[in-house]
Amino acid sequence: MLKKFMSSLLLISTLIVAVGCAPAALPAQPQASSGGAAAAPSGEVVTLDYYWIGNGDTDQRPAVEAAVNEYVEPLIGAKVVFHIVGWGDWATKAITGLQAGEKMDIFFTADWQNYMQLVSQDLLIPLNDNNGKYGNLLEKYGPDILKGLNPAFITGTQIDGINYAVPTNKELTVPEGFIYNVTLAEEIGFTEAEAAKIKSLRDLEPWLEKAKAARPDEYPYLTDGSGGFQPWVPGFAAGISSNLISMKYDPDASGKFDERITSIMETDWATEHTAIMREWYTKGWIHPDAGLTTFNTGDLRNAGKFFIESQPLKGSNIKAQELVNASGNPDLVLKEIYSQSKVNITTHSGGSMLAIPVVSEHPVEAMKFINLMHSDSKLLNIMLFGVEGTHWKFDPDGRVNILNSAWYGAHGGAWTLGNTMLQAVSNKEDPDKNRKLIEYSNDAVDHPSLGFRFRTEPVAAELTAITAVADGMHRALMTGYVDPKVELPKYIEALKAAGLDKIKGEVEKQYGEWKTKQGK
Repeated sequence: MLKKFMSSLLLISTLIVAVGCAPAALPAQPQASSGGAAAAPSGEVVTLDYYWIGNGDTDQRPAVEAAVNEYVEPLIGAKVVFHIVGWGDWATKAITGLQAGEKMDIFFTADWQNYMQLVSQDLLIPLNDNNGKYGNLLEKYGPDILKGLNPAFITGTQIDGINYAVPTNKELTVPEGFIYNVTLAEEIGFTEAEAAKIKSLRDLEPWLEKAKAARPDEYPYLTDGSGGFQPWVPGFAAGISSNLISMKYDPDASGKFDERITSIMETDWATEHTAIMREWYTKGWIHPDAGLTTFNTGDLRNAGKFFIESQPLKGSNIKAQELVNASGNPDLVLKEIYSQSKVNITTHSGGSMLAIPVVSEHPVEAMKFINLMHSDSKLLNIMLFGVEGTHWKFDPDGRVNILNSAWYGAHGGAWTLGNTMLQAVSNKEDPDKNRKLIEYSNDAVDHPSLGFRFRTEPVAAELTAITAVADGMHRALMTGYVDPKVELPKYIEALKAAGLDKIKGEVEKQYGEWKTKQGK
């Protein structure tokens, strides 16, 4: 049946182009899911507890819940209660609650948010296991999910051929790159043509020097130690602190990928990168507090007090515009520079998912609700923007005018919600934003490691030990806060003493076994 399931994905993948051409910004007529248009046989309306990552709860939640429930109860015989848990509290509240067996029916998860760990702990229901307790929930109650998703989302989020969560239909291809401050760029003559010439950190140096001269009191290279011109697959082995073990991201000129698993801090790249960061720090190009965990790049970015910052990107200047919209600064203008090619990797295929916990007593209704989130524009717009007429209204061009942002600013955002192709966009966004996000991946290539997930249990003690080491030194080295000639060898030595080599060996073992199972 699993083969049949995957074959059906290939058959319906031809529909993706048609879906991708739909006008994302126009208000759509509500459409009920073919997999969820029936109430519970007993007539009982069940309550689904939905755990959603975000900025935190709001007093607008009851009104939004009421609007959602008035709409969905007749369709699926269920209503919902949202539990919005803050980003910083997710691990201690949501995940701990799940492990403790609290009542939960729909649960946000991601590769960067313990997905593999939760599956390994048997906390999530397998969604397409014909031999499982609930059978193939995806086939029975999630037909609209399967019709709308790029097959790479399905295969990329499977563990041993089984899906334990439903991916959001959002951007799949997310290369690393930079956003830069256009106002300052114009002051120093950094045009789009000059931006296109930036192929390395060294290429940035003349412009960082000019930016510092133009604004002596500012620090032009905004960083917290992440991103930049890094040649590694982000999040290759989730659960290993600071991406310490990975493999090359880009293929070579012939299109071949290098699948050697590498201890990053022991490479020539790490030696050169940390040396450059130290040079820039001592020149005053990097903020003196960048090496501290309390330093927040967002504050300076929002104020426009920087020149350039590394960011994961999405094509079409979309990430830059999202950051502008979130800044609250009407004078901020940002543009993008790309440092990686278009490659699909595991951490982005599983960057936003909804799971059904094993503690749920209503998995069928939960899947029906998730299916509605992949088929019904009216539901998505309520969940995204709030109550129409109270929190928002449609402008004549079909975009959304947000009247009260309390709800919109509380939850995790559009990228956590079902099928972004069916969502409206705000009047501060490109009307074609959602279509462009999806189509951006059309010509991307799949990395050979797409779908590989590292099981951390065999080296749990070592992972705890190297995390403590990384927490004490990694950011400081990657921001130039300390001298790498002195501290990098000490860092590597401490990592090895904590068990880095054993962890690397376990990653190599698991990756080899995974490749064999894939028949690669």
